[in-house]
Amino acid sequence: MKKWIILFALMIPLFCAGQRTWWGEYSLHAGGGVNDIFRFNELDGAGSVTGTGMWTASFDLRRLFGDHFSVETGISYAHQYYYTSPAPGIEGEDRPGTFGMVSIPVKARVDFLKWFFADAGALFALQPGGSSVDNMSGLGVTLGAGFQYNFKSDMFIRLRAYGNQYGLLRLIPEDHPLMLSNSGVTLGVGYRFIHLGKCNCPDDNRPGRRIY
Repeated sequence: MKKWIILFALMIPLFCAGQRTWWGEYSLHAGGGVNDIFRFNELDGAGSVTGTGMWTASFDLRRLFGDHFSVETGISYAHQYYYTSPAPGIEGEDRPGTFGMVSIPVKARVDFLKWFFADAGALFALQPGGSSVDNMSGLGVTLGAGFQYNFKSDMFIRLRAYGNQYGLLRLIPEDHPLMLSNSGVTLGVGYRFIHLGKCNCPDDNRPGRRIY
């Protein structure tokens, strides 16, 4: 966990440094959806793992580069529910379980048609603690699209539908590893702020406000 906190801290200057004035946003999100736990190559005689849902919460920081492009990072937690089943022909009961994924995404976002956006990027994830499934810590991908409405007060609400694929590149390699994917919807609230450069010029690099 400590190394992921350090990684997040090292990434903040990429968003917060520089001599020019720039605009940014920070926001909190929560939501839920479905999860899928699977193997690309199923093993004969092995038990199965079935995902039964997940919930998530996150903090996001976004830096704007003009009206249509931005870069976003943050930290999120996704709590996974599942049950394991014995292999076919073997007696036994399904056993429920849970585990969490802590992740740091790095996404590029494109805004269009005033209120809509699409984003994609990498997902650095850590699976803390123990569970009866494989450890899926490593590098994955995230894709999303949604809607954001900005108020005159610089507050905004954001709705995002997304999909995450975890553990494409593992920190702990395994033969025939289990994979995890999440898809769901989050709802968030946030605030748009201005970071003044040395000139203290609010209009320097100012994006379109798109307030309605």
